[in-house]
Amino acid sequence: MEDQSPVIPEADWRQELAMVLPVDCFPAGYDDLAAVLLRKHAPSHLLWRLSGLPRARAFGSLQELFDCLEHSQVSSPNSYVGHPY
Repeated sequence: MEDQSPVIPEADWRQELAMVLPVDCFPAGYDDLAAVLLRKHAPSHLLWRLSGLPRARAFGSLQELFDCLEHSQVSSPNSYVGHPY
């Protein structure tokens, strides 16, 4: 059976994240950001994006968060091939 998951273009996840995370949630660490996403029922691919963040770091702004995410070593959720188990 072929995977029918939508492919999220790289630029779109930034726009989605910016729409979900309010400016007043910063400064925030991973746990705070993940809680906001869960509270707002954000798509799981946004939460997945945050999974590569350092747990002890607080981000002062959305731009700081984007900078860290762009430099993280986590690959795109759409690039995974194979069975997770």
